[in-house]
Amino acid sequence: MPERSSSAARNARSAAPADDPPTPAEGGPTRRRARREHSDLLETRILAAAIEEFSEHGFAGARIERVSAAAGTVDRMLYYYYGNKERLYQAVLAKIYEDMIAAQRAFVTPDDPVEGMRQLVMHSWDHYQSHPHLVRLLMNENLLHGRHIRQSAQLERTTLPLVQTVETLLASGQARGVFRQDVSSEHVLMTIMSLGFFYVSNQYTCSTWIGADLMSRPRRAAWRKHICDVVLGMLANRDAPLPATAAPKTRRKPAAAAKK
Repeated sequence: MPERSSSAARNARSAAPADDPPTPAEGGPTRRRARREHSDLLETRILAAAIEEFSEHGFAGARIERVSAAAGTVDRMLYYYYGNKERLYQAVLAKIYEDMIAAQRAFVTPDDPVEGMRQLVMHSWDHYQSHPHLVRLLMNENLLHGRHIRQSAQLERTTLPLVQTVETLLASGQARGVFRQDVSSEHVLMTIMSLGFFYVSNQYTCSTWIGADLMSRPRRAAWRKHICDVVLGMLANRDAPLPATAAPKTRRKPAAAAKK
Protein backbone atom coordinates (compact mmCIF):
# COMPACT_ATOMS: atom_id res chain seq x y z
CA MET A 1 0.00 0.00 0.00
CA PRO A 2 1.57 3.36 -1.01
CA GLU A 3 2.40 5.87 1.70
CA ARG A 4 0.26 9.00 1.97
CA SER A 5 1.73 12.28 0.86
CA SER A 6 2.52 14.83 3.55
CA SER A 7 -0.39 17.02 2.40
CA ALA A 8 -2.78 14.09 2.64
CA ALA A 9 -1.57 13.32 6.15
CA ARG A 10 -2.14 16.95 7.19
CA ASN A 11 -5.65 16.87 5.73
CA ALA A 12 -6.42 13.66 7.62
CA ARG A 13 -5.27 15.19 10.91
CA SER A 14 -7.32 18.34 10.36
CA ALA A 15 -10.40 16.23 9.63
CA ALA A 16 -10.14 14.44 13.01
CA PRO A 17 -12.46 15.64 15.81
CA ALA A 18 -11.07 18.60 17.76
CA ASP A 19 -11.59 16.84 21.10
CA ASP A 20 -9.69 13.72 19.98
CA PRO A 21 -6.10 14.27 21.20
CA PRO A 22 -3.24 12.92 19.12
CA THR A 23 -2.21 9.41 20.09
CA PRO A 24 1.03 9.59 22.09
CA ALA A 25 4.00 7.50 21.19
CA GLU A 26 3.81 4.12 22.88
CA GLY A 27 5.16 4.29 26.44
CA GLY A 28 5.40 8.09 26.62
CA PRO A 29 3.18 11.16 27.25
CA THR A 30 2.29 13.78 24.68
CA ARG A 31 4.53 16.83 24.52
CA ARG A 32 1.69 19.01 25.76
CA ARG A 33 1.09 16.80 28.80
CA ALA A 34 4.81 16.58 29.49
CA ARG A 35 5.06 20.38 29.41
CA ARG A 36 2.06 20.66 31.73
CA GLU A 37 3.57 18.18 34.19
CA HIS A 38 6.90 20.02 34.08
CA SER A 39 5.07 23.31 34.69
CA ASP A 40 3.14 21.85 37.65
CA LEU A 41 6.33 20.51 39.22
CA LEU A 42 8.03 23.87 38.79
CA GLU A 43 5.12 25.72 40.40
CA THR A 44 5.17 23.23 43.28
CA ARG A 45 8.89 23.86 43.83
CA ILE A 46 8.39 27.63 43.64
CA LEU A 47 5.56 27.57 46.19
CA ALA A 48 7.51 25.33 48.57
CA ALA A 49 10.53 27.65 48.36
CA ALA A 50 8.33 30.73 48.76
CA ILE A 51 6.61 29.29 51.86
CA GLU A 52 10.03 28.76 53.43
CA GLU A 53 11.25 32.23 52.42
CA PHE A 54 8.21 34.21 53.55
CA SER A 55 7.82 32.30 56.81
CA GLU A 56 11.49 32.87 57.63
CA HIS A 57 11.87 36.51 56.53
CA GLY A 58 8.34 37.90 56.38
CA PHE A 59 6.88 39.75 53.42
CA ALA A 60 9.24 42.73 53.63
CA GLY A 61 12.41 40.68 54.08
CA ALA A 62 11.69 37.96 51.51
CA ARG A 63 13.74 38.05 48.31
CA ILE A 64 12.66 36.76 44.90
CA GLU A 65 16.20 35.72 43.99
CA ARG A 66 16.41 33.45 47.06
CA VAL A 67 13.08 31.84 46.15
CA SER A 68 14.12 31.16 42.56
CA ALA A 69 17.49 29.78 43.66
CA ALA A 70 15.86 27.43 46.19
CA ALA A 71 13.33 26.34 43.54
CA GLY A 72 16.09 25.64 41.02
CA THR A 73 14.86 28.17 38.47
CA VAL A 74 15.36 31.81 37.46
CA ASP A 75 13.66 35.01 38.59
CA ARG A 76 11.79 35.55 35.34
CA MET A 77 9.90 32.28 35.81
CA LEU A 78 8.51 33.54 39.13
CA TYR A 79 7.35 36.72 37.42
CA TYR A 80 5.92 34.64 34.57
CA TYR A 81 3.76 32.60 36.93
CA TYR A 82 2.89 35.19 39.58
CA GLY A 83 3.57 38.65 38.16
CA ASN A 84 5.16 40.18 41.25
CA LYS A 85 6.24 39.49 44.83
CA GLU A 86 2.87 40.42 46.32
CA ARG A 87 0.96 37.95 44.16
CA LEU A 88 3.47 35.25 45.02
CA TYR A 89 2.88 35.99 48.71
CA GLN A 90 -0.89 35.75 48.18
CA ALA A 91 -0.37 32.39 46.47
CA VAL A 92 1.60 31.24 49.53
CA LEU A 93 -1.23 32.31 51.85
CA ALA A 94 -3.74 30.52 49.62
CA LYS A 95 -1.63 27.35 49.77
CA ILE A 96 -1.40 27.23 53.56
CA TYR A 97 -5.13 27.92 53.84
CA GLU A 98 -5.80 25.15 51.32
CA ASP A 99 -3.73 22.69 53.36
CA MET A 100 -5.40 23.74 56.62
CA ILE A 101 -8.88 23.41 55.12
CA ALA A 102 -8.04 19.98 53.69
CA ALA A 103 -6.90 18.82 57.14
CA GLN A 104 -10.07 20.13 58.77
CA ARG A 105 -12.28 18.48 56.15
CA ALA A 106 -10.52 15.18 56.79
CA PHE A 107 -11.70 15.24 60.42
CA VAL A 108 -14.42 12.66 61.02
CA THR A 109 -16.87 13.90 63.65
CA PRO A 110 -17.78 11.23 66.25
CA ASP A 111 -21.40 10.83 67.33
CA ASP A 112 -20.58 11.50 70.99
CA PRO A 113 -20.15 15.30 71.36
CA VAL A 114 -17.75 15.10 74.31
CA GLU A 115 -15.42 12.68 72.57
CA GLY A 116 -15.88 14.62 69.34
CA MET A 117 -14.81 17.89 70.96
CA ARG A 118 -11.82 16.16 72.55
CA GLN A 119 -10.68 14.75 69.22
CA LEU A 120 -11.26 18.08 67.47
CA VAL A 121 -9.05 19.90 69.99
CA MET A 122 -6.27 17.36 69.50
CA HIS A 123 -6.66 17.47 65.72
CA SER A 124 -6.36 21.27 65.69
CA TRP A 125 -3.33 21.25 67.99
CA ASP A 126 -1.59 18.56 65.97
CA HIS A 127 -1.94 20.65 62.81
CA TYR A 128 -0.48 23.77 64.43
CA GLN A 129 2.52 22.04 65.95
CA SER A 130 3.28 20.07 62.78
CA HIS A 131 2.96 23.13 60.48
CA PRO A 132 5.21 25.84 61.96
CA HIS A 133 5.27 27.69 58.60
CA LEU A 134 1.51 28.22 58.91
CA VAL A 135 1.90 29.86 62.31
CA ARG A 136 4.74 32.14 61.18
CA LEU A 137 2.96 33.24 58.01
CA LEU A 138 -0.24 34.04 59.90
CA MET A 139 1.77 35.99 62.48
CA ASN A 140 3.36 38.00 59.68
CA GLU A 141 0.03 38.68 57.98
CA ASN A 142 -1.40 39.91 61.28
CA LEU A 143 1.54 42.31 61.58
CA LEU A 144 0.46 43.60 58.16
CA HIS A 145 -3.12 44.00 59.49
CA GLY A 146 -4.40 41.26 57.17
CA ARG A 147 -3.81 43.45 54.12
CA HIS A 148 -3.06 40.68 51.64
CA ILE A 149 -5.91 38.45 52.81
CA ARG A 150 -8.37 41.32 52.33
CA GLN A 151 -6.98 42.00 48.86
CA SER A 152 -7.51 38.38 47.83
CA ALA A 153 -11.15 37.71 46.97
CA GLN A 154 -10.49 33.96 47.27
CA LEU A 155 -9.04 34.19 50.79
CA GLU A 156 -11.52 36.77 52.07
CA ARG A 157 -14.44 34.46 51.25
CA THR A 158 -12.76 31.41 52.80
CA THR A 159 -14.77 29.68 55.54
CA LEU A 160 -12.89 27.21 57.71
CA PRO A 161 -14.63 23.84 58.19
CA LEU A 162 -13.49 24.06 61.84
CA VAL A 163 -16.12 26.76 62.42
CA GLN A 164 -19.00 24.51 61.33
CA THR A 165 -17.60 21.48 63.17
CA VAL A 166 -17.43 23.40 66.46
CA GLU A 167 -20.99 24.66 66.00
CA THR A 168 -22.26 21.15 65.24
CA LEU A 169 -20.55 19.52 68.23
CA LEU A 170 -21.58 22.31 70.61
CA ALA A 171 -25.23 22.15 69.51
CA SER A 172 -25.23 18.36 69.86
CA GLY A 173 -23.74 18.52 73.36
CA GLN A 174 -26.19 21.22 74.44
CA ALA A 175 -29.13 19.24 73.08
CA ARG A 176 -28.01 16.20 75.12
CA GLY A 177 -27.48 18.29 78.23
CA VAL A 178 -23.75 17.54 78.57
CA PHE A 179 -22.58 21.04 77.48
CA ARG A 180 -23.54 24.35 79.06
CA GLN A 181 -26.24 26.38 77.32
CA ASP A 182 -24.60 29.75 78.06
CA VAL A 183 -21.42 29.26 76.00
CA SER A 184 -21.04 30.39 72.38
CA SER A 185 -19.42 28.51 69.52
CA GLU A 186 -17.29 31.60 68.86
CA HIS A 187 -15.72 31.40 72.32
CA VAL A 188 -15.13 27.67 71.96
CA LEU A 189 -13.51 28.18 68.56
CA MET A 190 -11.27 31.04 69.75
CA THR A 191 -10.24 29.05 72.84
CA ILE A 192 -9.20 26.04 70.78
CA MET A 193 -7.27 28.12 68.24
CA SER A 194 -5.60 30.48 70.71
CA LEU A 195 -4.35 27.77 73.08
CA GLY A 196 -2.73 25.94 70.17
CA PHE A 197 -1.52 28.93 68.16
CA PHE A 198 -0.06 30.86 71.11
CA TYR A 199 2.02 27.91 72.31
CA VAL A 200 3.65 27.38 68.91
CA SER A 201 4.03 31.06 67.99
CA ASN A 202 5.62 32.00 71.33
CA GLN A 203 7.65 28.84 71.89
CA TYR A 204 11.05 30.61 71.77
CA THR A 205 10.35 33.46 74.21
CA CYS A 206 8.33 31.28 76.59
CA SER A 207 11.00 28.57 76.55
CA THR A 208 13.53 31.22 77.61
CA TRP A 209 11.33 32.58 80.38
CA ILE A 210 10.41 29.14 81.74
CA GLY A 211 13.89 27.71 81.22
CA ALA A 212 12.73 24.60 79.38
CA ASP A 213 12.19 23.50 75.80
CA LEU A 214 8.44 23.80 75.27
CA MET A 215 8.65 21.82 72.03
CA SER A 216 10.10 18.70 73.62
CA ARG A 217 7.88 15.67 73.11
CA PRO A 218 6.76 15.29 76.77
CA ARG A 219 5.83 18.98 77.06
CA ARG A 220 3.94 18.99 73.76
CA ALA A 221 2.00 15.90 74.88
CA ALA A 222 1.22 17.52 78.24
CA TRP A 223 -0.02 20.71 76.55
CA ARG A 224 -2.20 18.67 74.18
CA LYS A 225 -3.91 17.07 77.19
CA HIS A 226 -4.16 20.45 78.95
CA ILE A 227 -6.00 22.04 76.03
CA CYS A 228 -8.51 19.18 76.06
CA ASP A 229 -9.02 19.56 79.81
CA VAL A 230 -9.51 23.34 79.53
CA VAL A 231 -12.02 23.19 76.67
CA LEU A 232 -14.04 20.28 78.07
CA GLY A 233 -13.93 21.78 81.56
CA MET A 234 -15.27 25.04 80.18
CA LEU A 235 -18.08 23.23 78.36
CA ALA A 236 -19.10 20.77 81.08
CA ASN A 237 -22.66 21.16 82.34
CA ARG A 238 -22.24 20.95 86.11
CA ASP A 239 -26.02 20.77 86.61
CA ALA A 240 -26.41 17.64 84.49
CA PRO A 241 -27.64 14.69 86.55
CA LEU A 242 -25.05 12.09 87.29
CA PRO A 243 -25.59 8.72 85.62
CA ALA A 244 -27.55 6.33 87.81
CA THR A 245 -25.46 3.72 89.54
CA ALA A 246 -26.65 0.34 90.74
CA ALA A 247 -27.13 0.03 94.51
CA PRO A 248 -24.34 -1.99 96.12
CA LYS A 249 -25.33 -5.56 96.86
CA THR A 250 -25.45 -6.56 100.54
CA ARG A 251 -23.15 -9.42 101.30
CA ARG A 252 -24.93 -12.41 102.80
CA LYS A 253 -23.37 -13.88 105.88
CA PRO A 254 -22.16 -17.47 105.69
CA ALA A 255 -24.61 -20.00 107.13
CA ALA A 256 -22.22 -21.00 109.90
CA ALA A 257 -21.85 -17.42 111.05
CA ALA A 258 -25.60 -16.89 111.03
CA LYS A 259 -26.20 -19.69 113.58
CA LYS A 260 -23.89 -18.12 116.15
